[in-house]
Amino acid sequence: MVFEAGFVLPAPDSELPIAPCRSVRFRWVRRPAPVRAQSSAQSRPASCRNHVMRKAAERRTGTVALQRVLRASHAAKSGRCDEGDTTPLQFAGAALRLALEVLDGRRSPVQLRPLAEAGVIAALHTLAERGQAPGYELGAATLTRIDVIMAGARAAEVCAGYDRGTRHFALAARIVRGRSGWRLTVFRVC
Repeated sequence: MVFEAGFVLPAPDSELPIAPCRSVRFRWVRRPAPVRAQSSAQSRPASCRNHVMRKAAERRTGTVALQRVLRASHAAKSGRCDEGDTTPLQFAGAALRLALEVLDGRRSPVQLRPLAEAGVIAALHTLAERGQAPGYELGAATLTRIDVIMAGARAAEVCAGYDRGTRHFALAARIVRGRSGWRLTVFRVC
């Protein structure tokens, strides 16, 4: 094969040949058995006096309960949904996924009846019919993030993010707890 100057030439072989490496010799050294430390803090050097004894920490009782109380008090102060009370978060995730599927035309709006108010279903149906959902031409919507903030004992504000193709979009909703459970009462897509 003949190549002219200035044109593409084949790349040189940059791989080294495979050969066993015998230049390094390993020497096995037998180490003495470790000496077990005594349980008192005085037997340890000054740099290790604050060492946490894992087995002692595991045997303590009440640490899990204390963590739950601290999490609950933190959630009450911040107004966010508690990790133990995941029902609003689970409902919001399911309802928003269904709503996005309705917007994409992958699901019938009728399937939202047990979860959403009639006005929300009608608005989603209209947007889906006309193809006016933001970024509709970019592909199917994928829910990526959900934040639930409790607005009261029976209401929560939901903000979420979803992706279509390479773009990121936002939506907001309000869910209210009634006799039959949580319902999607407001849905805003941006």
